[in-house]
Amino acid sequence: MNEESNNEILDEDADLVAGCKAELPADTTSYYELLSKYEGMIYSTCLRMLGDSQEAEEACQDAFLRVFHKVHQFEGRSTFKTWLFRIACNICMTRRKKLAMKRERDQLVGADIVQSSEPQPPAAKRGEEAQAETVNHTLQKLSEEEREIISLRFVSDLSLAEMSDVLGIKLSATKMRLYRAMERFKSVYAEGDIAKLQQGGH
Repeated sequence: MNEESNNEILDEDADLVAGCKAELPADTTSYYELLSKYEGMIYSTCLRMLGDSQEAEEACQDAFLRVFHKVHQFEGRSTFKTWLFRIACNICMTRRKKLAMKRERDQLVGADIVQSSEPQPPAAKRGEEAQAETVNHTLQKLSEEEREIISLRFVSDLSLAEMSDVLGIKLSATKMRLYRAMERFKSVYAEGDIAKLQQGGH
């Protein structure tokens, strides 16, 4: 689905977007309605893509700040939701290299301290935390492209058509990229489980 065909698609946010264009910067009523509607989804997407809450908050703020200043340039060739997620994804991609360096440095400094000072949780809680940790570690082993499309689908809950618009690729290519990313995730996740079993057997 290309952007031109989206001209005929009803955008549920059209009235609020029109309000922003007419009101900003003097009146922020419509702008804050859009922020309230999408802030949670955008933050969750940024958090999954970046893996750091502070970075995610800053990326989310940057996205909505850009909306504040650029909404007058939005021409409606895609839905506002698609346009917003495209902005957020682009912002996240510019932050990844810096965050990767910071994460590596923090892990080297803090890993031994955390392991030696943290009390062991109850078995059930430990199991849940281990599973969540395995999922996060699995995601970090994927490529940026794989992490991005999985986040758009399962964190942001975008449809395949919306993902196609955000990524700027054809719908068929979006389906294939998602399928390959999910297969890659399952493979890496399974490798982690096997490694744990082997460690437990020693």
